[in-house]
Amino acid sequence: MKRDEILIRLFSEENKPSALENVKVVEIADENFAAAIAGSLLAEMGARVTRIEVGDEAMKISPYGVTINGVGIPYLVESRNKEIVKFNESVKDLIFSADIIIDGTMPGFLEELGIGYRNVSENPAVIYVAISPFGHYTSKAKEFKNVPDSDLTAQAYNGYPTLIGNPYLTGEHSYPLRAGLWAAWIMAGVNAAVGALIALLERLKSGKGQFVDIATNDAIAVVTTFSAVMGFLFDKPRGRFGTIDYLLYPFGYHKAKDGYIALATPTDADFRALLKILKCWDLEPDWKYTLDRISDDLERIRILDEELNKTLQKLTVKELLKKASKLRKSKLPFLSRFLGRPVIVKINTLREVLQDEHWKIRKSFLRIKIDGKEVIIPNSPIKSSETPPKVSYPTYPRVPEGQERGATPGEG
Repeated sequence: MKRDEILIRLFSEENKPSALENVKVVEIADENFAAAIAGSLLAEMGARVTRIEVGDEAMKISPYGVTINGVGIPYLVESRNKEIVKFNESVKDLIFSADIIIDGTMPGFLEELGIGYRNVSENPAVIYVAISPFGHYTSKAKEFKNVPDSDLTAQAYNGYPTLIGNPYLTGEHSYPLRAGLWAAWIMAGVNAAVGALIALLERLKSGKGQFVDIATNDAIAVVTTFSAVMGFLFDKPRGRFGTIDYLLYPFGYHKAKDGYIALATPTDADFRALLKILKCWDLEPDWKYTLDRISDDLERIRILDEELNKTLQKLTVKELLKKASKLRKSKLPFLSRFLGRPVIVKINTLREVLQDEHWKIRKSFLRIKIDGKEVIIPNSPIKSSETPPKVSYPTYPRVPEGQERGATPGEG
């Protein structure tokens, strides 16, 4: 049997239990997709997640207004493995009996409905996970409690947009950029799920639940931590570095003749090896050592960046990969480090990613049919041999009209 076939069988989902079986989760998120993401992650691990809708705005959010059966793409994706119900008096029993409650509404909103933490904590074992822009305490949290949580505002509050973008653009062409993906919401959702699991583990030991407070602004802060540390280290703020790394150059993306590559030279030996394959030895005297390539002076680093780009753009991606692979290697790993070898990787398009056999073997994407249309949806990135996460999608992920409960999603 081939190695890939063995691995596929090892990580198969068939006839295997889920890690969070019998754990009941209630998700009340409305337009807060960080909370929806947290619920999705727990659902993949086998928890029975019921999403309680207090509105229908989340269903309408979608890029370019594209919908499937009237439902936006983000809502479709984050409906996986969930049961969807409308909010009414009959769902309160469900809320008060839950193991984990994910609150993605504005601070105090559920309190007004009589289902906030003060109410549900009558059950001392309940784990209450709240996600909001600035958390549920401090004066700032109070000031912004009525501002809806969003990825856009979380990035803005944290200063992240001032750090990304083209460092060569100045003046009127230099402006803050938002990361195209939900950087803040995804980080907050992952942290909320991890917080819930930690609380669940503690409950196994103590029998007690707890309040887990996630501020979306805190979650995106882990992305900007390094830039802040470097700012203190060099006693100057980190500006917009774009494709130039905050610490060491080269460590970023570069244009080749027919595409783009990721390029890194972590050690001096790696940098000399890069100069060797590019035949740019004239650059070595000024940039030989790591301290010469520390990016504390962006203007100076631009000089090296421009010089390398001139040569890189004359070579195709294939030529660069071939030159890097031909560098002499030693059978002794210790000696190989001294010989050096730059890291050069082709930057793939999404089309190329979907066509790569690697992702098919790992089942990184699922093909499902909705209303006769085939849709490619992300699978769980976690591969476990004993309790693998499982992903299924509802055929119609909308709240059923006139019903208290929706149907449990079936396999796509």
